[in-house]
Amino acid sequence: MARNGRPMYWAQGYRRRWRLLATGVFLWLLLPGQRWLYAADTVRDIAFPVSGTYTFSDNFDDPRSNGRTHEGVDILTAKHTPVVAATDARVRYLTIPEASWGYAVYLQDADGYQYRYLHLNNDTQNTDDGNGGPEHAFAAGIVEDAVVARGQVVGWAGDSGNAEQVGSHLHFEIWTPDHQPMNPYESLRQAEMAARYRPDEQTAASPTINDDKRLTAPSGTPRCASGTLIKTPEFSAVYYCGADGKRYVFPNDRVYFSWYRDFGGVTTVDANVLAQLPIGGNVTYRPGVRLVKVQTDARIYAVARGGELRWVTSPEVAAALYGTNWAKSVDDLPDVFFANYRLGAPVNRAD
Repeated sequence: MARNGRPMYWAQGYRRRWRLLATGVFLWLLLPGQRWLYAADTVRDIAFPVSGTYTFSDNFDDPRSNGRTHEGVDILTAKHTPVVAATDARVRYLTIPEASWGYAVYLQDADGYQYRYLHLNNDTQNTDDGNGGPEHAFAAGIVEDAVVARGQVVGWAGDSGNAEQVGSHLHFEIWTPDHQPMNPYESLRQAEMAARYRPDEQTAASPTINDDKRLTAPSGTPRCASGTLIKTPEFSAVYYCGADGKRYVFPNDRVYFSWYRDFGGVTTVDANVLAQLPIGGNVTYRPGVRLVKVQTDARIYAVARGGELRWVTSPEVAAALYGTNWAKSVDDLPDVFFANYRLGAPVNRAD
C-alpha cells in the first residue's frame, strides 16, 4: 500500500532512522562531557551550608583521576567549622565507619533533591590525628531518618578520607530527584547573598521608622507631622507619628533607645488630638543596632529591615558581627511581641 504516493516501507524505514537517531543522541547525552545537558542547572533555594569564614569557586565537573569528574563544589573553610542543613530535610545516609571519601551525610528535601556533605571532620580538637570518630564529624542527633531544619548544624568541616592531603573543606553536592548531580554553584551564590548581613548597612538602610516600615503619606491632610514623637501630658507613653498619619507604639524603652538617644524631641499634644490618630502597630528594633532572643528560644537573632529576624547561626558569626562581647548586645524579646516580627534567612557569615 502507499500513503501520499509513497510505499509504506518508506515510512517504516523513516521511523527506524529516527529511532536510531534518537538512541544515538540519548547515548551521547550520557557521555561524561555532556552532563550539563541532562543535569539541569536549576537554582535551589538553600541556606549556605558553611557557618563561618570560607571561599569557593565553580569547580563542578572539573576532571579528576581515573576519568572521573568533580560532582560538587569545594568550599574551603577551617577545620571544625560548623556545616548546616541547606533546607528542611531528612537524613538519608551517613558514612559510619569512615569511608574512603571520608565522613559524609546526605540530606533529602520534600522535592526529592539530595544535599551531600563530604570530608567532614575526623580529627580531635586542635589535631590532625584522624581519631575523632563520628562524634567529631556529626552533630548530636544526626542519625539516619532524623529530620533537620534549614540552618541546623549537622556536622563540622574537615579533611577526612581522600581529602587528607588536600586540606580542610566541605565538598558539597546537589543531586536531582532522578539521581543526577547538578552544579550547586549558582545555588550557593544565591544563598551567599541571602545570608549576607552587615549591621552598619542595615542601620543605614533604615534611617527612620518611616523607612523601616516603608510608610507613605495618605491622601488628604495628615493629623500629625510625619516623623515626630508625641505624647500627652497625662501619660508618659511616647508614640511615633508615621507618614501614613497613624501613631506607632514603642513596646518598651529598649526599642525606643535603639532609635533615639533621649526624649529631647518629644512633643506634647492634647489627649483629644492623640485619640484621633489610629494606632498603626508597634515599632520594632532598629536594624543592626541590637541582637534579640525570644525568651522561649535559645536562638540569637539579628534584626533586618521591616522587623525581619535573622538567626545568627553560631557564636563565631555573632562575634564577627558585634565583637567579642556580642552577648552584651542581646535583648530579650517578650513572646507577646514576637508577632511584630517575621523570620528571614539565617546569617551564616559576616562580611
